[in-house]
Formats: sequence, C-alpha cells, structure tokens
Amino acid sequence: MEQSAFHLQMRLDHVGVITIDVPGEKMNTLKAEFAGQITAIIAEARRDPQLAGLVLISGKADNFIAGADISMIDRCQSAAEAEALAKQGQEVMVALAALPFPVVAAIHGACLGGGLELALACDARICTLDDKPASACRKFSSAYCRAQGVRSDCPG
Repeated sequence: MEQSAFHLQMRLDHVGVITIDVPGEKMNTLKAEFAGQITAIIAEARRDPQLAGLVLISGKADNFIAGADISMIDRCQSAAEAEALAKQGQEVMVALAALPFPVVAAIHGACLGGGLELALACDARICTLDDKPASACRKFSSAYCRAQGVRSDCPG
C-alpha cells in the first residue's frame, strides 16, 4: 500500500493540522495520486462536528509545495488526458475552498504552481519571511493584498 503524502492531526482545540510530506522526496510536489489522498483527509476532517478549522503545513524543512510533479505531466499521452489531470486538480481546489470552516495555508519556502493554487484555495495564507527566491507566494500574496486594497504586513 502506498504511503500517503497527507496526514491529519486533530488538536485538542478542535483545529485540524494537515501535514503535506511526500515520502522519499526532498521537495513536496503534487502528483495525480494525491487527489484521492487529500479528498480522504478532507472527508475525515468533515466528520468531526467540533472542527473549528484546518491548517495546511509542510513536513519539509524548507518548502511548502514546489508545484506539480513534471514527470506526471510528461506521462500524459493526449490533450484529453492532460485535461482530465487538470480537472482532477481543480476539483480538489474547489473542495478545499468549499469547506464550511476556515482553512489556512502556513507557508515556508517554495510555494509555486499547483502549490500556490492550493494555498489560494485556502481562506488565508501565512508566509514566513523566507529570503529564498522560490518563496514566490510571499511576494504574490503581498502584491495581491495591495491590489485588493488590503493591508499586508508581509514585505514584498
């Protein structure tokens, strides 16, 4: 049985913490098989009637999610297959965005492509003051907040 990249821990304060940690990989990337895993984790969280919210974190020391696994995209044999793969990812983002409680992405390091999409599907994003060039989410979030007229304490 394949080891899951998503783990849910329910805290005593009724906040669930979803840790994203792709087994055996230095960086978290999104893979097609993860759609079922995160869908199962979301369903598990929804079963808790006292759940106050979810926080998504990385189990990696220096990255959140560095986008999609490029080899997964390379394996697509047709446009229809690539479209089905994209739709599957979009369905996960819609399910996350539709949760009836707050969902926060706690971001440190690389947050690019599909990782940024996942973060944007959350109700809020909290970014560390990481100086790595790959921490594009911090700059994007700051620019997005300024464009929406929202105060952002995150330097950009």
